[in-house]
Amino acid sequence: MKFSTIAIAAAMCVSGSAFAKPGNDVISDDLSRRGPGSTSGSGHTVEGNCGGPDYQGATGKLTISQNEGSSTVNVEVEDAVPNTHFTVWMRIKGGAGFNDAGSPWTGGGATPLCSGTDFASLNANSPWNNPAGSTDHLCNSFTTDANGDGTLNTTVNFPVVGGAYPFQQADGPARPGHDDHADVPTAIVDPRTGTGGPFMIRVVSHCLDNANHGLSPSNREAFFQYP
Repeated sequence: MKFSTIAIAAAMCVSGSAFAKPGNDVISDDLSRRGPGSTSGSGHTVEGNCGGPDYQGATGKLTISQNEGSSTVNVEVEDAVPNTHFTVWMRIKGGAGFNDAGSPWTGGGATPLCSGTDFASLNANSPWNNPAGSTDHLCNSFTTDANGDGTLNTTVNFPVVGGAYPFQQADGPARPGHDDHADVPTAIVDPRTGTGGPFMIRVVSHCLDNANHGLSPSNREAFFQYP
C-alpha cells in the first residue's frame, strides 16, 4: 500500500477520535433520502425499478456506537418499498488522496458494511461465483415488511467512524483480475471531516431481483445515505 494511503488512514483515526467515545453513540442521526429519480452506480432509479409510488415519504435513521475495536450499527427505515431486499454499504474511496485507495477485493469505491471476517460468505455470493446472488440475509442486508419498514442491526470488527476497513483479514482477491491489489487496511471516508467522498454510509434497494450480490452492489436503487 502506498504511504499516502497509510498516512490518510492514520490521520482519519486521529481526526475521528473526537467522535469515538468508547461504548457511546458516535452517530445518531437521520439518513438523507435520495430523490426517486436519483441514479445509482448501476444506472437504476427507484421510480424506474420499484413501481407504484415514488416513496418520497420514506425515512431512515442511523445509529453507530463504537469503541476502539468494533462498532454496533443500527439502520432503520420506514415507509420504503415493501417486501424488498436492501443492503448497506460503506464508502472507502473518494476525494483527493483516496483515488488510489478503493477496495482491493473489487476495485470499487464502496464495500459491504460487514466485518472483514465475513469475506468468504460475501465472496461466495458475488457475481463471479454466484450470478443469481442470494435472497438470504447476508451480513449487510435486511428485508422490509409489508409497510416498507425494516432494520439492520449488526456489529462489525472495526471502528466505522475515524477507522479503516480491515481488508487484510481476507486471503486473496475477490474478483478475478484484482490480484495486484494488496489486502491492506483502507481508510473509511467521512465527508463531515472534509476528507471527500459523496457519503459514508449508503442504503440501497434491490427491486429488480430482491437479492444480495455479496461484494458487488450489482443492480440497485439509491435510497438513503449518510451524511
